[in-house]
This record gives sequence, structure tokens and C-alpha cells, in this order.
Amino acid sequence: MESKKRISYVVLLLLTILIIAFITWAYSPLKPAEEVKEYLQSSNYVEVIREKNIYFIPRNFKKNYFENVGIIFYPGGHVDYTAYAPLAYRLAEKGITTVILNVPLSFAIFDVDSARTIINGTRFSDKEWFLAGHSLGGVAASEFLVKHPELVGIKVKGIIFLASYPARDISYLPIKSLCIYGSEDGILPPKTIKEKKALFPSSTEYVEILGGNHSQFGSYGLQKGDKEAKISAHEQISIVVKAIKEFLEKYTSQR
Repeated sequence: MESKKRISYVVLLLLTILIIAFITWAYSPLKPAEEVKEYLQSSNYVEVIREKNIYFIPRNFKKNYFENVGIIFYPGGHVDYTAYAPLAYRLAEKGITTVILNVPLSFAIFDVDSARTIINGTRFSDKEWFLAGHSLGGVAASEFLVKHPELVGIKVKGIIFLASYPARDISYLPIKSLCIYGSEDGILPPKTIKEKKALFPSSTEYVEILGGNHSQFGSYGLQKGDKEAKISAHEQISIVVKAIKEFLEKYTSQR
């Protein structure tokens, strides 16, 4: 009996140590690059609002082609959500309202429903939403679709994967889909995207960024396990913004 108690205490102690170690690690996500600060400031054409989430809202457009379209962005796992400010800001410069979610412990998978408050809220009641996510954030975004099929095609019109893929089969969903990935991705190699194609919505368009890697979808330095990119971070973000803009242009022209 005593030996069983000792074993239980040891197991409990090990679990406690593991939990403390995970929380300590989770509270120290990959930090945003110094340049991110300038993208968290409002300008003549982009209003930046920092609340729980960060809102990048286009303004002073004479005519905004994307006035009724918005993107809700799930950040990558263990990455400070502000690291995606340069991408969101540059999308807003094109007229696309973009919201970066602030997720628990920097892991979107812990709160896949975090987009629901924005989708059902009154602030952007006129928007048709596209979910987007980088790496594990893309998985979380796809899980939202699985959990809320009643919103698919109604309030949520599409999904954008950045170096990511759905964990479950969502090929049956009647939804627009875009997948962008880098040729030099050391964390999610292009061959993995190709192997997972059966899981993507059947409408998915694929864009490979030649020379792009995993880390440069955000602005937080080189992630462990990733390859060095063969293009600059600015160039990679430019290609991502262009691909998303063209993807949304096709959608808005078909409405």
C-alpha cells in the first residue's frame, strides 16, 4: 500500500513539473521583431485599434473594393500575436479589414471559437468573413469551420491557410479556400501540403512562394527547425498580400 502511495506521489510530482514547465514555456512565445512597433500605429490609411484583439481598419479610401470583406487571423503556435501586425497592416492598406486574435497562451488551438465574438458582433455586422491562420493557427481556423457548419457560407465565406493545412477532412465544405506555402519551409515542407490535399476544400487554390520559408509569414525571426529563406521577409509578405488580394478580388467579383 505504501509503495502505491509513493508511486502516486511521484506521478503527481512529475505531472506538476511538466505543467509548470509547459506554462513557463507557453508564457515566453517567440517575440516580434523590432519593426513590428511601427505597424501597430495608425496612419492616414489604416486605423489600428488595440483591445483584446488587434483591429486593422482601412480608412480614407474614396472607393474600397473590399468594404464588405474582412479577415480574422489566427496566429501561429507559440508566436506573439503582434508578430503578424506587418501582414495585417499591409492587408488593411489594400482595403481589407483584418483582425488578429489574441489567443490563450499563444496557442490558437486552445480557443478555436475566439473568432465567433467578432463574427456575431455588431462592430462589423456588414462584413463577410474569411478566416486565416499561420501554421497551427490555420488548423485552429479549420476546426472553427468544423464546429460551426451553420456559419459556413453564411457569415464565413472562406479560409486562408498560410504554411498550414486542416487537421481533419473539410473537403466537403462549400467554401472558398486558399493555401500559401514556401518552397524553403523546414517546418511544413511543400511535400506535406501536397500529401494533405485531400483534406482541403475542393475549391482550394494553391500558391507556392519560391524562396519563402515558414517563419517569414510573421515577423519574429527564424523559427527553430525552419530553413533560411532565399527572399527577404518584406518580399515574402508582399507576395502573400498580393495572393490574398487577388483571391478576394475573385470572390467579390463573383458575388
